[in-house]
Amino acid sequence: MIDLGPLISLIYQNNESNMRLQLTLNHSPNQVLPINYQYLISSWVYRTLGNADAAFAKQLHNHGYDFGGKKYKLFTFSTLRPKWFDVDTRNATFTLAKSPTTVELSFHVDAAVQHFVMGLFKDQKFELSSGRFRANFEVGGIEMLSPPTFENTMRFRTQTPICISRNMANREHAHYASPEEDSYVELLLQNLLRKQNALSPQIVGEERGPLDLDFPYAFNLLSKPKSKLLTIKGISIRGYLFDFELTGRKELLELGYFSGFGEKNSSGGMGLVKILKY
Repeated sequence: MIDLGPLISLIYQNNESNMRLQLTLNHSPNQVLPINYQYLISSWVYRTLGNADAAFAKQLHNHGYDFGGKKYKLFTFSTLRPKWFDVDTRNATFTLAKSPTTVELSFHVDAAVQHFVMGLFKDQKFELSSGRFRANFEVGGIEMLSPPTFENTMRFRTQTPICISRNMANREHAHYASPEEDSYVELLLQNLLRKQNALSPQIVGEERGPLDLDFPYAFNLLSKPKSKLLTIKGISIRGYLFDFELTGRKELLELGYFSGFGEKNSSGGMGLVKILKY
């Protein structure tokens, strides 16, 4: 077991470093998972961090970054990308027909522990299992992806759906906002501001309504949004896949790129994006 205890405080004080890893997973043919397998990947990431240091994993899982009574665990991940796959909507299964499979893990993490985190995943053998489903993997390769150069205006393509929710009067359930709604950019940027504020120990207090967007911002939708419904721990969550151009503080865009835009990043792998070239 690797002791990361002395480094935990660095992770929760420094907000300047980020990392995105691409893992190549080897496995037997025709491994079958439930179609909503995202929470299994989330649990595996937490278990892997727990193998390094139980206190580190507990801090990330139970506390994360706190602002206004909400916890933000600043990582997200891609879907599994096998060489060949099959989706059976009738039986709600996802079959990894042919190896290898790749997956991206994206973290907001201090530079001091980046190589420790990489070492935790390297050559790892693990299992994703739920009920009658059981799939075994071995990490055959791991690569730290080069970060892009961030500007105040950038174009993105969603790799996993972005989820933005809000409570509305006289509605029992939360409303999942579409990027075609007029207020979408404000909701998207307020989510990033809350994550940023959670990183700052000097900012205290509770959330009281929308945060002020005291900087120039703009949002341009570049494609027709595609609605996507995911089930995470038995709860249906709606997000959207689309291309977009976003203007705002570049540190907020960087935070969204590495930790995920919107909600359900660490629990459902939502909000992962890639850069679109102009």
